[in-house]
Amino acid sequence: MTDDQDLLLDSMSVMPHVKQLVAAQGVTYDKHYCTVAWCCPSRVNFLTGRAAHNTNVTATLPPFGGWQKFSQVGLNSNYLPVWINQTGIGTYYVGKFLNGYSTTDFATPAFPDAWTDSSFLVDPYTYNYYHSHWTNGYTKKITDYPGIHTTNVTQTKALAMLDQAVDTGNQFFMMVAPVAPHQELTSGTYPPPIPEQWKGVFNNRTAPRTENFNPVNRSGASWVYDFPRLDSKQIEVCDSTYYHRLGNIAAIDVMVQQLIERLDHYGILNNTYIVYTTDNGFHIGNHRLLPGKRCPYEEDINIPLLIRGPGVAQNVTSNIANSHTDMAPTILKMLGVPLRDDFDGAPIAYTNDELSTSTKHEIVNVEFWNADNAPIGVAGNYYYNNTYKAIRVMNNQYNLYYSTWCTGEREFYDMSVDSQQMNNLLGINANVNPSVTYYGRPQAEMVSRMDALLMVMKTCKQDSCRDPWSILFPDDQVTDLGAAMTASYDTFFAAQPKVTFKNCDNGYLAINEGPVAVNAYQSGSQQVLA
Repeated sequence: MTDDQDLLLDSMSVMPHVKQLVAAQGVTYDKHYCTVAWCCPSRVNFLTGRAAHNTNVTATLPPFGGWQKFSQVGLNSNYLPVWINQTGIGTYYVGKFLNGYSTTDFATPAFPDAWTDSSFLVDPYTYNYYHSHWTNGYTKKITDYPGIHTTNVTQTKALAMLDQAVDTGNQFFMMVAPVAPHQELTSGTYPPPIPEQWKGVFNNRTAPRTENFNPVNRSGASWVYDFPRLDSKQIEVCDSTYYHRLGNIAAIDVMVQQLIERLDHYGILNNTYIVYTTDNGFHIGNHRLLPGKRCPYEEDINIPLLIRGPGVAQNVTSNIANSHTDMAPTILKMLGVPLRDDFDGAPIAYTNDELSTSTKHEIVNVEFWNADNAPIGVAGNYYYNNTYKAIRVMNNQYNLYYSTWCTGEREFYDMSVDSQQMNNLLGINANVNPSVTYYGRPQAEMVSRMDALLMVMKTCKQDSCRDPWSILFPDDQVTDLGAAMTASYDTFFAAQPKVTFKNCDNGYLAINEGPVAVNAYQSGSQQVLA
């Protein structure tokens, strides 16, 4: 799991080993999503199989997130390594764990639970690329590595940890989490320093000039819509950030190669599942934004996922929609560990049979609380109206994005014709146009369906996250958006409550998030049930 790696800005172009050794030997998922575009809540989502609104870890630091919040809400005894370790399978971790895990509280109130062995990066040195500090298992010893690039330290530690895991002769799960290509955070925010062996290699690369890169016309909503065009110096910042990131990603590609070659050396490569992903995506100049994340746009939420292993389809690209909520269930399935009743996600299809017969996740939930911090080049600015709820709806007929911001603004994109999210179909005033038809129906009818789905997903739990239609239609007479567009349901959807916010809060406060219940359709009549 890398940190802040994009999918849509061509970062995978500098990863020939990942392409050859993982993608060509397995499945590449081009519609995989993080449900929170921010480090800590995304990692907790990955490790628990539960949406952020159900873990209540919704930020990177207290009171709404971080290592201390993770412990406070009881997740340290109820997450992936605990469930794996309880079955006798070894668990190992190298790299970045959770924000706020620091030199002063890495063992307070307890160590991260259930890892057979571990070496975690610790704050305030997590993002100090040439002076990282690391824990040593369940000891209270911290070791620092001045003058050595953090990715090189991670690779050395990961190979040694792999040797240790294999030497036990037992089944094991191992997670390697380099901090790259995250920005360096020392006395400020800077592009990640490039490892010595990759300096200068990508200096001629510039941030992709996509349609939504520093566009002439404004796009997005909330504070994004008001963000001014980038000037020449800010574009230089974007390009510098981009090639620095590529140098760091190329170094991670070598790490993947080394780990896979070590597995092959031990003769267990073909009996090992390998999962490659990141915690969230990244934007660089898109929608006029300086390098960063935390936004609901595709650059920030659509992220890399590749899987190879026994029984996995080979050299296949899948457009089945899935998210980090599905990762813990997928890993337990791979290891033969029973799934849990409290999962909001479900195992991702990866065999040929599953990929050909799987019922696609039609709806992916995306959510965010908190400000967007000051981007590189804009000192002192924080954008506090950056809380939103969003959904991606994808099936054979539709490829849609819909969101409601805490400001009340809404965005609606037909991603099949506007993948760059430049034309908000509701406009800046979020007005439904009565003269516009959409897939043969008035635009208002499509928007009413989006509102209802967003209402379900904002508080979904377990089955309702996997199948929100079952909440709206308990009798299962509607199971996808196409069926829901039938005109006989127009009155039902028009009467549904909508997502609203009392405040643009910095964390999940249910009391400030408007109505939580939807109406359910009563089969055989137009009546709705509260």
